[in-house]
Amino acid sequence: MLFVDQLRDLLSQSRRIAIVGAKDNLGAPVDRVGRYLINAGFEVMPVHPVRRQVWGLPTAHSILELPEFGFEPDIVCLFRNAVYCEGHAREVLQLPKLPKVFWMQEGIRSPEAGKLMFEAGVKVVEDRCIKTVHEVLFDDRTETFSCQRCGKCCEGRGGIVVGPRDLPRLCVHFGLPAEEVLARYTETLGGKPTLKVGDDGFCMFFKEGKGCSIHPARPSVCRAWPFFRGNLIDPVSFEMAREDCPGISREASHAEFAHEGFRYLEDYKLRCRDIRTEGRAVIVDESELPPLN
Repeated sequence: MLFVDQLRDLLSQSRRIAIVGAKDNLGAPVDRVGRYLINAGFEVMPVHPVRRQVWGLPTAHSILELPEFGFEPDIVCLFRNAVYCEGHAREVLQLPKLPKVFWMQEGIRSPEAGKLMFEAGVKVVEDRCIKTVHEVLFDDRTETFSCQRCGKCCEGRGGIVVGPRDLPRLCVHFGLPAEEVLARYTETLGGKPTLKVGDDGFCMFFKEGKGCSIHPARPSVCRAWPFFRGNLIDPVSFEMAREDCPGISREASHAEFAHEGFRYLEDYKLRCRDIRTEGRAVIVDESELPPLN
């Protein structure tokens, strides 16, 4: 059995999840979990023996097909009857790179599969819902910021970059292919797709008095505010943001804000690395943060 701190570390260190038995039947447990994980920022690869697309994402026919998609899962999450888990464990052992975790959803236990994974050095979770665990461990717990839903961060053109990890969420939300989402809702600025703005200068999805109409699927840049690179590494930018944003604590020091913000970006997998395709605001290294006293 893994302890809470171990589960938190494993989920924090994981980015890619293969969901075996994936189906996008509305209301089904696997559908709710899959959509949650996508919205939480994970890269999800559905696995199903027949379907070629689930949640608008390309779908592997089996675990053994994952390498053909260039997908190396950190977690293999199973929505399969326990009698099939040993077979799936043997498939996992044939992957070029083993995952960190073999996760059997709530109600699923397989000592045989667990033994195979344990002997191979793969962590095993049985009879636990990954969505529930993630919600408990990573519930909004930031103390230096509490969103007031004022919409000030939604104002301005070109700031909300739609990165490679954001596009699948938007496709799922709208039920549209990537090409159509990009054509309808983005414009290219600085070589990157960014959400369009309305005549009022706000993001096209922000409505005064109602907030964000795509909040569950919003891009990483939106999820990251106010923990932007400039605010984390530059005290002057931090003070300017605090003056403008009512949600930033008036008591927190810049160092406290920066380190808590960096943890937030890490925990929610919002920190990006590719300046060519992702928002500069969420590209930051821990070495750039101010020292804590």
